Amino acid sequence: MQIKAIIFDFGGVMATFFRPELFQTLEAELGLQAGSLSETLWRSPEWRLAEVGAIDEQEYWRRIAPLLGFHIQAERTQVRIRDLQRALFGDVEVDPNMVDLVRRLRSRYRTGLLSNTSIRQPQRLVQRYSLEGLFDVVVLSAAVGLAKPDPAIYRLALQRLGAAPEATVFVDDYEPNVAAAAEQGIEGVHFTGYEALVSALGRLGVDLL
Repeated sequence: MQIKAIIFDFGGVMATFFRPELFQTLEAELGLQAGSLSETLWRSPEWRLAEVGAIDEQEYWRRIAPLLGFHIQAERTQVRIRDLQRALFGDVEVDPNMVDLVRRLRSRYRTGLLSNTSIRQPQRLVQRYSLEGLFDVVVLSAAVGLAKPDPAIYRLALQRLGAAPEATVFVDDYEPNVAAAAEQGIEGVHFTGYEALVSALGRLGVDLL
């Protein structure tokens, strides 16, 4: 079937949050085990609750503060958390190449954004990262109470896009999420970089002009 819709992940595809050198520096400064910061932020039980909206962002940071070595009752803890947030996310911007690609695709395809995030208001994400006019549908995990790789969130995205799974491409940098989409009959593309994505879409018959 001809491709009618393309769904993109946000973190790791549209924007890069994990930057190895920065994370290594922060781990050293915080006295954390190498590789543990990203696991705490995005693989911990606390994150699992935040990404489906079971706890809000404030509660999420309160819970992981001790895991990062912050004493929750200490006077400077909130300042240290805000400093860490600025270091992690303050200068994150959307990849202009990806913005241009999605903009070109939207003239011929339905486009969607499907992200596991603690943000509950889609408009907040859209405005923060200047995504206005790029996506027909934005599905955020915390807003809908579902998270990838739960099959239900893919079905929800398809329903909102009005697209059949076999006519849809899903792009994500996390392979288990791509595999879960494929199990729903969606054409999954594991994102490893802009040029590789363009090649993969071309092989699928997506019109990139």
